[in-house]
Amino acid sequence: MKRARLLPLFAAILLWLCGGAAARAQGPAADDSAAGMALYQSLRRFDLNGGTAIVENVALTRDRVQFTFNGTFYLEAPIAGRIRGAVFIGAGKVHADVPDSVFERDNLHRMLHADAVDSDFKTAVLRFSDDTADALSLKPSPGGSVPDDARKLASQFSPRLLEETGANVPARIALSILNQESPGFFLAEFDKGSRGRFGLMLDYQGRLPSADFGLDGGEKGMFFAYDASLYGPEVWMAFFSLTDYEKHVVEYSDAHALVNIRRYDMDVDVRDWKHMKLEVRMQMEGLADGMRAVPLMINESLSTRDSERLKKALRLTGAKLADGRALAAIQEDWDGSVMLILPAPLGKGQALEPVLDFEGDFLLGDLPEVENAHYLRSDSWYPRHTALQRSIFDITFHHKKGTVVPCIGQKVREEQAPDHDMLTEWRMEQPVPFAYFAFGDFEVSTDKTTLDNGATVNLDFYKARAAVINGFGAVVKSDFILAELGNCVRYFSALFGPYPYPRLGATFHPFPVGIGFPSMLMLPKSDLADKYTYSFIAHETSHQWWGDLVAWRSYRDQWLSEGFADYSGVLYTARRDKNRNSPKDLLRIMHEELLDPPRTLTGIGPGRLADIGPIILGHRLNTRESFGAYEVLIYKKGALVLRMLDFLFTDPSTGDDTAFFDMMKDFVGRYANRSASTENFIEVANGHFANTPVARTYGIKNLDWFFEQWVYESALPSYEFEYWTDPQPDGSVLIHGNVLQHNAPDKWAMPLPLQIRLAKDKVSYGLVLAAGPQRAATIRVPSMPESVELDPDRWVLSEKTTTTKTARKP
Repeated sequence: MKRARLLPLFAAILLWLCGGAAARAQGPAADDSAAGMALYQSLRRFDLNGGTAIVENVALTRDRVQFTFNGTFYLEAPIAGRIRGAVFIGAGKVHADVPDSVFERDNLHRMLHADAVDSDFKTAVLRFSDDTADALSLKPSPGGSVPDDARKLASQFSPRLLEETGANVPARIALSILNQESPGFFLAEFDKGSRGRFGLMLDYQGRLPSADFGLDGGEKGMFFAYDASLYGPEVWMAFFSLTDYEKHVVEYSDAHALVNIRRYDMDVDVRDWKHMKLEVRMQMEGLADGMRAVPLMINESLSTRDSERLKKALRLTGAKLADGRALAAIQEDWDGSVMLILPAPLGKGQALEPVLDFEGDFLLGDLPEVENAHYLRSDSWYPRHTALQRSIFDITFHHKKGTVVPCIGQKVREEQAPDHDMLTEWRMEQPVPFAYFAFGDFEVSTDKTTLDNGATVNLDFYKARAAVINGFGAVVKSDFILAELGNCVRYFSALFGPYPYPRLGATFHPFPVGIGFPSMLMLPKSDLADKYTYSFIAHETSHQWWGDLVAWRSYRDQWLSEGFADYSGVLYTARRDKNRNSPKDLLRIMHEELLDPPRTLTGIGPGRLADIGPIILGHRLNTRESFGAYEVLIYKKGALVLRMLDFLFTDPSTGDDTAFFDMMKDFVGRYANRSASTENFIEVANGHFANTPVARTYGIKNLDWFFEQWVYESALPSYEFEYWTDPQPDGSVLIHGNVLQHNAPDKWAMPLPLQIRLAKDKVSYGLVLAAGPQRAATIRVPSMPESVELDPDRWVLSEKTTTTKTARKP
């Protein structure tokens, strides 16, 4: 692969800071690094000294988006041989049709009350590495004055976008040029029109959509706008490329990953409580040829609220290679990334070992909720190339004497250092997608449990000695937590396959959520022996399988983690709680929450959460018009969908659901230490379903129809069974009826369980099929039934399910 044409080189360059920015090269750099940094600085300046071009009815098409311009373009001078940016002042229009997606159409209508993205504009800022300048066919006139408004637009554009989104646009364009991306990158911001200020991004490698907007499902384009009330950007519409739609094939964003980070060796200094110092050594392997720059994510989950990403971020203080050579690296104020510019091109399969130093007030220390315990703000505390790349971790902590550090993996050593402080080392030898730690005045309790296969799992719980919640002392029962961890590990090992790690720890934290990192849970006070505690701890423990051992492939597959974990919590509660109604109560609450209205910025929104969109949309279900949709649909509906699948795999005559758990074990086995998509899960489920009684009874060959309805669509039907009895001469009785299906597409179909109570407390179970608005059903039973009830245990998700007996055929 040929290298892009570069600007003239210097043996080394001195980089200057502008406006408090923190772009820097660490020490003298080799020629390739110097050229790359010079390229970045040119893009960062965005000087409009490339001439002007007056246009009339000039049209531009970028993928599905059309523009027209009437006015004047003020151009950036060519960089690396081509124009890379322009400011437009005049009158223009932008139009984009919604892709063939029910959710994107509905979402755009919720956000903009429109059926397409349409807006006029008076100003536009364009930055790009593609052929936009050629496509516009501009004929710039050299020289001429540039109005102050145009210069202001150019100077404010990148810093403002960096603050609002964490996206470093000059770095993204430099990356595209240095690595010779094709197609290139395109970004435009429009203002002073009917839609106010908003942006359009076309990133065919999916780097910024994934890193700064959480869109790692292969989306190439999106319209977005900053919403100050949300402290971040909001996506109006996201879309795949036209080529993707034509081919019906989409690449996930990490298909364009440049490196694989196999191992992290970290040195973490937390002796200064809130202030954290971090040295990270990464063992990378190139995944493509000719790479001259590598982007890394860090701090990206910090928001603009209280200037958090500016004030609390981990700042780059040094960069080099393991052999001691200086390494050029870029990080600006507000940046959600660090970009490495390499001294020489990296080839596929070649090793690279950068060593980066960071420090900052990243830690949550001396919280009012907890005394003498300190926590990380998020899981973005160390540099990553993609969100779910798996790595091995070896982490050494420097911390004050009298404090303890719980972390993922296994503790290798804990000892007093020569300076009288403490050294603690933790090691995770299995590749995992996340790493996390806490530190403080913790009291450690330990136990162990033995699995059915004879393996021993070590258990530990770190309780804050001086925990205070809302001003009151919080006494956490360590023995209860350890007992529940052991119970959950044994139970889920039997259901889903052996526990994947040699140790499971849990650490108290004061936040009203739980987090399940590999081998380590973060738990609030949760030691009441009730259905909520049982299901909560089980949910977090099951993440060792759902989310850690088997990670979701993209945000569209998050239900494979959270929905599976919620259903795991119900299964455990049914086994653990002596009250047989407890799991029914949990399921009832899940059903009811689907019927709740969404919350908005101004109050309660119209409709039901169930109607916001399909669960395949992950976190995009939450918008300013639909708060709460992600939690209810991904967690609750996701769990209920998995429960329906459990029903479909169950033998209706015996209630045996062994086939379901055989399928789940197979899924874990196939994708252990990997990421899985919804399509991967469907493939595994289809392979097991064909031999189930339900499949044989109805001649169903696969479950594609099931997932299409319940995962890719958002209907919530109601079911009704109208029936009458017909005694037969031999003493048997025919139950005739109609299965009615309301508020669902005509194509919708679903087997439903039927419970029939006969004399002498005998109970018979059968199946009836809902298909379309109405379908007849006939079942023979040996005697007159005392009662007939359609799906009394609510195995099938519905708004309501009713049974009506009539005297004769309706």
